[in-house]
Amino acid sequence: MRWRNISWLPARPWLGTQRVHIRPSRAGLAFAALLLALWIAAVNYRLGLGYALAYFAAACAIADMLFTSRNLAGLALAATPDSPVFAGSHASFTLRLINRSARPRHAIHLAASDSPAAPSLADIAAHGETAVSIVVAARQRGWLIAPPVRLSGSFPLGLFVAWCHWQPDARVLVYPQPEHNAPPLPLPAGTAQQARQPDSPGGALELAGVRAYQPGDPLHRLAWRQIARHDGEHVFSKQFQPGADAPAGASRGNLMLDDAALHALTPEARLSRLAAWVLQAERTGLPYGLRLGALTLTPALGASQRDACLRALALHDLPQHEAMA
Repeated sequence: MRWRNISWLPARPWLGTQRVHIRPSRAGLAFAALLLALWIAAVNYRLGLGYALAYFAAACAIADMLFTSRNLAGLALAATPDSPVFAGSHASFTLRLINRSARPRHAIHLAASDSPAAPSLADIAAHGETAVSIVVAARQRGWLIAPPVRLSGSFPLGLFVAWCHWQPDARVLVYPQPEHNAPPLPLPAGTAQQARQPDSPGGALELAGVRAYQPGDPLHRLAWRQIARHDGEHVFSKQFQPGADAPAGASRGNLMLDDAALHALTPEARLSRLAAWVLQAERTGLPYGLRLGALTLTPALGASQRDACLRALALHDLPQHEAMA
């Protein structure tokens, strides 16, 4: 679905009456033709009942136009982005239609530009709200702005179609697409074997204790004995530290992913490889840092470190107005 000349649409939180447009539907045009034929027949044959039926049908059409417009007018709108995604996948936005009036709203169609999904149909109860998710293709890294949305409806009789446009005020961060079949991590000499098996008895890391599980902790580091003691109510992860017999290059915080070391690749290919290495390092359980131009992130481990590195890669070298958080 391709829409044109709708980039100017405002991101207002509610649909005022002046923003709702209305026109006759195909059924409405056919009804108008039938109404005209009925009126002409009543004039030609001087049928009083024909006049009454024509005027009653016209009144019903006018009432339908009013209720069709009111079915949209006055809705409050809100949008919530989903979690960040990688380029080449799909991002989703949750649109909330809030009805603050005492009358319910019925059969409201929502269609988003650049969305592969079919238009959604929503009903909203009085003083209630309805959430509708839209999916958008994330083609490149950076901020992905929610696409314009068209809301329309022909309730109750279908003789008229009311519609309006809405630009949701929401965006999703798109990370660079990780390189497929990326090379192994650029570990310093003497640390490759220990990093591949961080929990092995002869590795470079020793067990330091356990702590509460945090999102992003590798699954192979779960402390199953402590979890069993608490009947699964609490989840714990093992913590490791460099062993006394570990080589000098195997200390924690030694892995620094440097953009300058990949000068032979194109800028986007470098970001793609660095994204793949960030994910590899997180899975391996080896603390890692990132050096990207003037930005340096000190080595660490966990979901917050992973997200910080991927965010830096996603916004690297973008225009200032696009890179602002």
